[in-house]
Amino acid sequence: MSEKAGVDYSDPYNWLYLPGISKEVDVFYVYPTVSSHESGSMPIADEGDRALARGFSATEASVYEPYGNVFAPYYRQMTSRVKMEDDDKLISDTKAFKQGARDIQDAFEYYLEHFSGGRPFILAGHSQGTMTLIELIKNRFGGDEELRSRLIAAYLIGYTVTDDDLQKAGLTAAGGAYDTGVVITYNTQSPSAVGSFVLMEGAKCINPLNWKTDSTYAPATENLGARFYNVETGEFLREVIHYADAQIDPKTGALMATIPADEDLEPLPYFPKGVYHRYDYAFWYRNLQQNVGDRINIYLQKR
Repeated sequence: MSEKAGVDYSDPYNWLYLPGISKEVDVFYVYPTVSSHESGSMPIADEGDRALARGFSATEASVYEPYGNVFAPYYRQMTSRVKMEDDDKLISDTKAFKQGARDIQDAFEYYLEHFSGGRPFILAGHSQGTMTLIELIKNRFGGDEELRSRLIAAYLIGYTVTDDDLQKAGLTAAGGAYDTGVVITYNTQSPSAVGSFVLMEGAKCINPLNWKTDSTYAPATENLGARFYNVETGEFLREVIHYADAQIDPKTGALMATIPADEDLEPLPYFPKGVYHRYDYAFWYRNLQQNVGDRINIYLQKR
Protein backbone atom coordinates (compact mmCIF):
# COMPACT_ATOMS: atom_id res chain seq x y z
CA MET A 1 0.00 0.00 0.00
CA SER A 2 1.74 3.17 -1.18
CA GLU A 3 1.62 6.49 0.63
CA LYS A 4 0.10 8.10 -2.48
CA ALA A 5 -2.64 5.50 -2.73
CA GLY A 6 -3.79 5.99 0.83
CA VAL A 7 -6.01 3.48 2.64
CA ASP A 8 -9.13 1.99 1.07
CA TYR A 9 -11.78 2.50 3.75
CA SER A 10 -14.41 0.81 1.61
CA ASP A 11 -12.66 -2.43 2.61
CA PRO A 12 -13.83 -3.69 6.05
CA TYR A 13 -10.33 -5.11 6.59
CA ASN A 14 -9.14 -1.56 7.20
CA TRP A 15 -11.57 -0.97 10.09
CA LEU A 16 -10.81 -2.11 13.61
CA TYR A 17 -14.43 -1.58 14.66
CA LEU A 18 -17.23 -1.58 12.07
CA PRO A 19 -20.40 -2.09 14.10
CA GLY A 20 -23.97 -2.90 13.38
CA ILE A 21 -26.20 0.09 14.06
CA SER A 22 -28.11 -0.42 17.29
CA LYS A 23 -27.88 2.98 19.01
CA GLU A 24 -28.95 6.55 18.27
CA VAL A 25 -25.43 7.96 18.26
CA ASP A 26 -22.03 7.01 16.88
CA VAL A 27 -18.51 7.20 18.27
CA PHE A 28 -15.55 7.76 15.94
CA TYR A 29 -12.58 6.48 17.96
CA VAL A 30 -8.84 6.64 17.17
CA TYR A 31 -6.38 4.48 19.11
CA PRO A 32 -3.04 5.72 20.53
CA THR A 33 0.49 4.80 19.45
CA VAL A 34 0.79 1.02 19.43
CA SER A 35 3.37 0.33 16.74
CA SER A 36 7.16 0.26 17.00
CA HIS A 37 7.67 -0.79 13.38
CA GLU A 38 11.11 0.17 12.14
CA SER A 39 9.72 1.81 8.99
CA GLY A 40 8.33 4.68 11.07
CA SER A 41 4.73 3.98 10.00
CA MET A 42 2.39 1.22 11.15
CA PRO A 43 1.75 -1.26 8.33
CA ILE A 44 -1.99 -1.86 8.49
CA ALA A 45 -1.55 -5.48 7.37
CA ASP A 46 0.96 -6.30 10.14
CA GLU A 47 -0.85 -8.83 12.34
CA GLY A 48 1.20 -7.99 15.43
CA ASP A 49 0.39 -4.29 15.21
CA ARG A 50 -3.27 -5.03 14.46
CA ALA A 51 -3.46 -7.15 17.60
CA LEU A 52 -1.90 -4.35 19.66
CA ALA A 53 -4.39 -1.86 18.21
CA ARG A 54 -7.24 -4.17 19.23
CA GLY A 55 -5.80 -4.59 22.74
CA PHE A 56 -5.28 -0.90 23.38
CA SER A 57 -8.66 -0.03 21.90
CA ALA A 58 -10.48 -2.50 24.14
CA THR A 59 -9.23 -0.60 27.19
CA GLU A 60 -10.52 2.76 25.94
CA ALA A 61 -13.33 2.26 23.43
CA SER A 62 -15.18 0.25 26.07
CA VAL A 63 -15.87 3.57 27.82
CA TYR A 64 -18.11 4.52 24.89
CA GLU A 65 -19.55 1.18 23.77
CA PRO A 66 -22.57 1.17 26.15
CA TYR A 67 -23.86 4.34 24.50
CA GLY A 68 -22.76 4.49 20.88
CA ASN A 69 -21.96 2.58 17.72
CA VAL A 70 -18.15 2.63 17.80
CA PHE A 71 -16.33 3.08 14.49
CA ALA A 72 -12.53 2.83 14.57
CA PRO A 73 -10.24 2.78 11.54
CA TYR A 74 -6.81 1.24 11.30
CA TYR A 75 -4.36 3.92 10.20
CA ARG A 76 -0.70 4.24 9.23
CA GLN A 77 0.21 5.92 12.47
CA MET A 78 3.64 7.30 13.27
CA THR A 79 5.49 4.63 15.23
CA SER A 80 7.65 4.95 18.31
CA ARG A 81 10.72 4.48 16.07
CA VAL A 82 10.39 7.97 14.57
CA LYS A 83 13.35 10.08 15.66
CA MET A 84 13.19 13.84 15.93
CA GLU A 85 16.06 15.50 14.06
CA ASP A 86 15.26 18.89 15.57
CA ASP A 87 14.43 19.10 19.29
CA ASP A 88 12.24 22.15 18.63
CA LYS A 89 10.23 20.43 15.90
CA LEU A 90 6.70 19.39 16.76
CA ILE A 91 5.72 15.74 16.35
CA SER A 92 2.78 16.91 14.27
CA ASP A 93 5.21 18.34 11.71
CA THR A 94 6.77 14.97 10.85
CA LYS A 95 6.00 13.25 7.57
CA ALA A 96 5.07 10.05 9.40
CA PHE A 97 2.48 11.77 11.59
CA LYS A 98 0.97 13.70 8.70
CA GLN A 99 0.42 10.48 6.76
CA GLY A 100 -1.50 8.93 9.66
CA ALA A 101 -3.51 12.12 10.18
CA ARG A 102 -4.52 12.08 6.50
CA ASP A 103 -5.66 8.48 6.92
CA ILE A 104 -7.91 9.49 9.81
CA GLN A 105 -9.43 12.33 7.83
CA ASP A 106 -10.04 9.95 4.90
CA ALA A 107 -11.64 7.42 7.25
CA PHE A 108 -13.85 10.09 8.81
CA GLU A 109 -14.98 11.31 5.40
CA TYR A 110 -15.82 7.72 4.43
CA TYR A 111 -17.71 7.29 7.70
CA LEU A 112 -19.73 10.46 7.05
CA GLU A 113 -20.64 9.46 3.52
CA HIS A 114 -21.33 5.76 3.96
CA PHE A 115 -22.01 4.94 7.61
CA SER A 116 -23.26 7.89 9.66
CA GLY A 117 -26.77 8.27 8.29
CA GLY A 118 -26.86 11.77 9.71
CA ARG A 119 -26.65 10.53 13.32
CA PRO A 120 -25.05 12.68 16.00
CA PHE A 121 -21.60 11.50 17.03
CA ILE A 122 -18.77 11.64 19.53
CA LEU A 123 -15.11 11.98 18.59
CA ALA A 124 -12.80 10.07 20.93
CA GLY A 125 -9.09 9.45 21.03
CA HIS A 126 -5.98 9.16 23.13
CA SER A 127 -2.38 10.28 22.64
CA GLN A 128 -1.53 10.07 18.92
CA GLY A 129 -5.18 9.28 18.27
CA THR A 130 -6.07 12.62 19.86
CA MET A 131 -3.36 14.32 17.83
CA THR A 132 -4.96 13.12 14.59
CA LEU A 133 -8.39 14.25 15.78
CA ILE A 134 -7.06 17.71 16.62
CA GLU A 135 -5.92 17.98 13.00
CA LEU A 136 -9.31 16.69 11.87
CA ILE A 137 -11.35 19.25 13.79
CA LYS A 138 -9.07 22.10 12.68
CA ASN A 139 -9.28 21.10 9.02
CA ARG A 140 -12.87 19.96 8.82
CA PHE A 141 -15.11 21.48 11.49
CA GLY A 142 -14.38 25.20 11.44
CA GLY A 143 -16.22 25.84 8.20
CA ASP A 144 -19.03 23.31 8.62
CA GLU A 145 -21.78 24.43 10.97
CA GLU A 146 -23.93 21.39 10.21
CA LEU A 147 -21.11 19.04 11.18
CA ARG A 148 -20.47 20.94 14.41
CA SER A 149 -24.19 20.74 15.24
CA ARG A 150 -24.00 16.92 15.13
CA LEU A 151 -21.03 16.75 17.50
CA ILE A 152 -22.14 15.67 20.97
CA ALA A 153 -18.64 16.03 22.39
CA ALA A 154 -15.01 15.38 21.51
CA TYR A 155 -13.00 13.47 24.13
CA LEU A 156 -9.50 14.53 23.02
CA ILE A 157 -7.51 13.01 25.86
CA GLY A 158 -3.76 12.66 26.36
CA TYR A 159 -2.39 15.52 24.26
CA THR A 160 -2.39 19.31 24.42
CA VAL A 161 -5.44 21.11 23.05
CA THR A 162 -5.02 24.89 22.87
CA ASP A 163 -7.27 27.89 22.35
CA ASP A 164 -5.81 28.22 18.85
CA ASP A 165 -6.84 24.64 18.02
CA LEU A 166 -10.36 25.31 19.26
CA GLN A 167 -10.67 28.59 17.38
CA LYS A 168 -9.68 26.93 14.10
CA ALA A 169 -12.24 24.18 14.75
CA GLY A 170 -15.04 26.58 15.71
CA LEU A 171 -15.40 24.73 19.01
CA THR A 172 -15.02 25.50 22.71
CA ALA A 173 -13.55 23.59 25.63
CA ALA A 174 -15.99 21.95 28.01
CA GLY A 175 -16.87 24.16 30.95
CA GLY A 176 -18.72 21.57 33.02
CA ALA A 177 -20.23 18.10 33.07
CA TYR A 178 -23.24 18.69 30.85
CA ASP A 179 -22.41 21.04 27.96
CA THR A 180 -22.45 19.58 24.46
CA GLY A 181 -20.62 20.30 21.23
CA VAL A 182 -17.48 20.81 23.30
CA VAL A 183 -13.97 19.39 23.71
CA ILE A 184 -12.99 17.41 26.81
CA THR A 185 -9.24 17.21 27.35
CA TYR A 186 -6.64 16.58 30.07
CA ASN A 187 -3.20 15.05 30.67
CA THR A 188 -2.67 13.05 33.88
CA GLN A 189 0.46 13.13 36.05
CA SER A 190 1.56 13.10 39.67
CA PRO A 191 1.95 16.42 41.53
CA SER A 192 5.74 16.00 41.43
CA ALA A 193 6.13 15.03 37.77
CA VAL A 194 8.21 17.34 35.62
CA GLY A 195 8.28 17.37 31.85
CA SER A 196 6.01 15.64 29.36
CA PHE A 197 6.03 16.10 25.60
CA VAL A 198 2.24 15.71 25.45
CA LEU A 199 1.73 18.64 27.84
CA MET A 200 2.68 21.95 26.29
CA GLU A 201 2.10 25.62 26.96
CA GLY A 202 -1.53 26.65 26.69
CA ALA A 203 -2.96 23.20 27.41
CA LYS A 204 -6.66 23.18 28.22
CA CYS A 205 -7.80 20.91 31.04
CA ILE A 206 -10.96 19.71 32.74
CA ASN A 207 -11.10 17.64 35.92
CA PRO A 208 -12.93 14.35 35.18
CA LEU A 209 -13.99 13.90 38.81
CA ASN A 210 -15.74 17.23 39.44
CA TRP A 211 -15.89 18.54 35.83
CA LYS A 212 -14.41 21.89 36.81
CA THR A 213 -11.75 23.78 34.87
CA ASP A 214 -10.17 25.59 37.82
CA SER A 215 -8.00 24.24 40.64
CA THR A 216 -10.92 22.99 42.76
CA TYR A 217 -9.75 19.80 44.46
CA ALA A 218 -11.66 16.55 43.89
CA PRO A 219 -11.00 13.88 46.55
CA ALA A 220 -10.62 10.22 45.67
CA THR A 221 -14.08 9.58 47.15
CA GLU A 222 -15.46 11.17 43.96
CA ASN A 223 -13.68 8.59 41.83
CA LEU A 224 -16.37 6.10 40.74
CA GLY A 225 -13.85 3.51 39.64
CA ALA A 226 -10.47 3.09 37.97
CA ARG A 227 -10.37 0.17 35.58
CA PHE A 228 -7.11 -1.50 34.57
CA TYR A 229 -6.43 -3.72 31.59
CA ASN A 230 -3.51 -5.45 29.97
CA VAL A 231 -3.23 -2.88 27.19
CA GLU A 232 -1.48 -5.29 24.82
CA THR A 233 -4.22 -7.91 24.94
CA GLY A 234 -7.26 -5.99 26.18
CA GLU A 235 -7.63 -8.43 29.09
CA PHE A 236 -9.40 -6.92 32.12
CA LEU A 237 -7.27 -6.98 35.27
CA ARG A 238 -8.99 -5.12 38.12
CA GLU A 239 -11.31 -2.29 39.10
CA VAL A 240 -10.67 -0.03 42.10
CA ILE A 241 -13.21 2.41 43.54
CA HIS A 242 -11.86 5.69 44.98
CA TYR A 243 -8.50 5.03 43.34
CA ALA A 244 -7.09 8.55 42.91
CA ASP A 245 -7.91 12.19 43.56
CA ALA A 246 -7.64 14.93 40.94
CA GLN A 247 -6.72 18.59 40.80
CA ILE A 248 -5.74 20.88 37.94
CA ASP A 249 -2.45 22.75 38.09
CA PRO A 250 -3.46 26.14 36.66
CA LYS A 251 0.15 27.02 35.78
CA THR A 252 0.82 24.02 33.54
CA GLY A 253 -2.65 22.72 32.68
CA ALA A 254 -1.75 19.30 34.07
CA LEU A 255 -4.32 17.06 35.74
CA MET A 256 -2.57 16.04 38.96
CA ALA A 257 -3.41 12.74 40.61
CA THR A 258 -2.22 11.12 43.81
CA ILE A 259 -2.44 7.34 43.57
CA PRO A 260 -2.41 4.81 46.45
CA ALA A 261 0.93 4.63 48.24
CA ASP A 262 1.39 0.93 47.48
CA GLU A 263 1.03 1.41 43.73
CA ASP A 264 4.17 1.52 41.60
CA LEU A 265 3.19 2.39 38.04
CA GLU A 266 5.99 2.46 35.52
CA PRO A 267 5.79 5.28 32.96
CA LEU A 268 5.81 4.58 29.25
CA PRO A 269 9.20 4.81 27.53
CA TYR A 270 10.21 8.42 26.84
CA PHE A 271 8.02 9.73 29.68
CA PRO A 272 9.38 10.98 33.02
CA LYS A 273 8.46 9.23 36.24
CA GLY A 274 5.05 10.26 37.52
CA VAL A 275 3.59 11.01 34.09
CA TYR A 276 0.52 8.78 34.00
CA HIS A 277 -0.10 9.12 30.26
CA ARG A 278 -0.82 5.41 29.87
CA TYR A 279 -3.59 5.67 32.47
CA ASP A 280 -5.44 8.73 31.16
CA TYR A 281 -8.49 6.53 30.64
CA ALA A 282 -7.89 3.92 33.34
CA PHE A 283 -7.78 6.25 36.38
CA TRP A 284 -11.07 7.97 35.55
CA TYR A 285 -12.81 5.16 33.68
CA ARG A 286 -16.21 5.10 35.42
CA ASN A 287 -16.45 8.89 35.71
CA LEU A 288 -15.72 9.19 32.01
CA GLN A 289 -18.26 6.52 31.16
CA GLN A 290 -20.97 8.21 33.23
CA ASN A 291 -20.18 11.55 31.62
CA VAL A 292 -20.45 10.15 28.10
CA GLY A 293 -23.94 8.91 28.90
CA ASP A 294 -24.91 12.22 30.51
CA ARG A 295 -23.78 14.32 27.54
CA ILE A 296 -25.54 12.03 25.07
CA ASN A 297 -28.81 12.19 27.02
CA ILE A 298 -28.68 15.97 27.26
CA TYR A 299 -27.88 16.33 23.55
CA LEU A 300 -30.78 14.07 22.54
CA GLN A 301 -33.19 15.89 24.86
CA LYS A 302 -32.31 19.22 23.24
CA ARG A 303 -33.00 18.06 19.69
